Amino acid sequence: MGGRLTMKHSNHCRRTVNFNRNWKFIREDISGAEQKRFADEGWETVCLPHTPRIESLHIDMQFQGICWYRKHFALDEADKGKKIFVEFEAAMHEAYVWINGKLKLNHKGGYLPFTIDISNDVDFGGANVIAVRLDNRNNGSIPPGKPLESLDFSYFGGLYRNVHLHVTEKLHVTDAVYAGEPAEGGIFVKYAEVSQASATVNVQTHVLNEHESAKKAKIVTTLLDKQGRQVETTESLIETVMAGEAHTFVQTLTIRKPQLWHPDTPYLYTLQTKIVEDGHTADEIRTRIGIRTISFSKEGGFAINGDSLVIRGTNRHQQFPYIGNAASDNAHYRDAKKLKEAGFNFVRLGHYPQAPAFLDACDELGLMAVEPVPGWQYCEEGEFQNIVRQNIRDMIRRDRNRPCVIMWEVSLNETYPGRMGATDEFFHECHLIAHEEYPGDQMFTSGDTMGRENPAYVGFDVPYTLWNDETLSRPLEEVLPDKGGFDREYGDYEFGGHESASRVTRGAGEQKQLLQAWNYQWSLNRNRGNRWSLGDASWVGIDHNRGCYPQLAECGALDTFRLPKLVYYFYQSQRRAEIVHEHAESGPMVYIANYWTERTSPTKVVVFSNCDEVELFVNGKSVSARKPDQGPDTEYGERVTGYEVDYWLTDEEQHKWKDACVQGKTDAGDMKVFLHDGGNCRNLAQAPFTFTGVAYAPGDLKAIGRIGGKEAAEHVVRTPLEPDTLSLRIDMSGKELSADGADFVFIYAEIKDANGTVVPYACDKVLFDINGPAVIVGENPVRAEAGIATVLLQAGETPGEITVLALAKGVKLAAIKLTSV
Repeated sequence: MGGRLTMKHSNHCRRTVNFNRNWKFIREDISGAEQKRFADEGWETVCLPHTPRIESLHIDMQFQGICWYRKHFALDEADKGKKIFVEFEAAMHEAYVWINGKLKLNHKGGYLPFTIDISNDVDFGGANVIAVRLDNRNNGSIPPGKPLESLDFSYFGGLYRNVHLHVTEKLHVTDAVYAGEPAEGGIFVKYAEVSQASATVNVQTHVLNEHESAKKAKIVTTLLDKQGRQVETTESLIETVMAGEAHTFVQTLTIRKPQLWHPDTPYLYTLQTKIVEDGHTADEIRTRIGIRTISFSKEGGFAINGDSLVIRGTNRHQQFPYIGNAASDNAHYRDAKKLKEAGFNFVRLGHYPQAPAFLDACDELGLMAVEPVPGWQYCEEGEFQNIVRQNIRDMIRRDRNRPCVIMWEVSLNETYPGRMGATDEFFHECHLIAHEEYPGDQMFTSGDTMGRENPAYVGFDVPYTLWNDETLSRPLEEVLPDKGGFDREYGDYEFGGHESASRVTRGAGEQKQLLQAWNYQWSLNRNRGNRWSLGDASWVGIDHNRGCYPQLAECGALDTFRLPKLVYYFYQSQRRAEIVHEHAESGPMVYIANYWTERTSPTKVVVFSNCDEVELFVNGKSVSARKPDQGPDTEYGERVTGYEVDYWLTDEEQHKWKDACVQGKTDAGDMKVFLHDGGNCRNLAQAPFTFTGVAYAPGDLKAIGRIGGKEAAEHVVRTPLEPDTLSLRIDMSGKELSADGADFVFIYAEIKDANGTVVPYACDKVLFDINGPAVIVGENPVRAEAGIATVLLQAGETPGEITVLALAKGVKLAAIKLTSV
């Protein structure tokens, strides 16, 4: 229920219950498991979100097959006569749902919510059973459609998002997705005449009367600020809602001196909606909103609330190591926080609608987003396209009130010519469907321009730029001279396909990580030199599994354990030093993108910083102080590619991988590329600081960043000595570990020397031991990479103190405590 706070808010007339605990699960197809009295005592008891199988770290063919979930529950007699709904945030990817043996729904699609009305199918005061059969095998009728063997991401399986039980009166505000009406259903909030002085808030409220007689009712709508104080309120006229029918109430609030939502100041209001019938409240819900208006144009670029802003983004897949997509709400928040702290103000949800919790975090933290319809290089006519049409409607209905969503991608990622059904007419229809669902000037469709015979007819409001492999450029003007464009992906594929030089592990060493950072710097600088560029999104924010290849796609700024690579700090340096965020690390930063290990002298030192001057010191002695680089743009150099996947082959022609003996040439030494040459930076928000001729001496290398002559940030790297001890830290990222049976955190064991420096070449195995209400999911022991070994620790259902112990050969052990709440 996109944007609603019903999970945290209940009242006498509406109640939302967390339905995640005590599900029975089995990973096989069982005859008769839909029946109420089926014996499931031998099945595993699980909490949601849940994945059908714990996978290995590097996985191409994840579990595909049939699994069952069953839940026993009771409803109070006091709920008799009310409306009872069960809402699934998502299920992968064909679901059959029964209640007490009665088939209620067959839902096709794994990324969007669906709801069943069980009001007349349950026993009040008695036992009830909901049964779900899931099938995530390849199915050409269900987006993304393309077989997993040739799909470039993994869709995993299971009831991998939350399930909610909603209890309402028969006179109630509908759910927009369940209501199924274009531009209707639920609460729909739009804005007009937005400025610092005032804003007009237009509110539609869709009310359904399921009583057997007509009801007279009015809507009381109140806007609350962050502290819960009333800002403005309005009452509608009393209207008669006929039995079995719905009525849409339309109201307007004028807000004086509103707090506007912006990525730098993501202010959220709460819209309180009450149905008042005969003097009492029949229903009440709360919707989080952010007041803002947006625009896109070639001349003015992207603007929010009338102010120009360059979109600086990345892409994100929703998956995690071992558990696939079955992430807790807190885990999604922690991801969003890391991406915000990396300096991004935008995320493309590649290539499907992601969890409501992630978008909640984007609203809160100020991460703008584009939400894509599920799809990837596939567009068969018939049922598949019908589901695509419905997916567009459902994702807009779910998320139309979110301030973070600024574009709606309706083109099916990389579905170019040669794909059956991928016609201009179909994508033009997709564009029109989106505008029907969200009328007015605040709907902006986006999508691929490449391959469209007549992109102007297709009509995407924000077209994605083309790609020229010869020049490594992203043209647009020759096909759409009057529009600004967006670069939806950059920095990876163009540097070698499957063997891209941008695909680098943390353990690959300093030079390969610097090459990765150079690739993204070089591409970003070129993107920003295009006068039609509205912004871009790097591929990708976080390493992820792939269906078509057994190795992780390692082109992320963060690895799969959410540990930063050197390129992370390049992006962090692009954030504005003067902007300070309430809930994310921000402000001035400086980072030395080198290990201070023995090397041939003199050497080059690369520093990423958003300060206006950086001074470098070796063992306390100043090397020099310098301003940001400002050298000329140059051609990238000679690209050497190993194995490249051809995305334009048919599914039958595209192989998972070539002969294992083929070696990809990803080493910087094999490529004629002049890394960090002081150029290719003039279009960046902040250029790096490249120091040359720095004589190596073991000890400390320190960088001090200054703004206006005053010290603003500092970073020190030290020459590592031999491994001496382990040190443990926990990645909470703004959220405590929730004792809900599903939440998890990463525990990092750092192998340090006697001075407390992480030893970057340490790769020893580390064994973790847990005491308390939690378990380790996945590998244990685990081998350290670049001096850090990581495990995924998942909470149990009982709050309490958890002790983590880490041991490795030849170093002192470490222990740390945390509490699940």
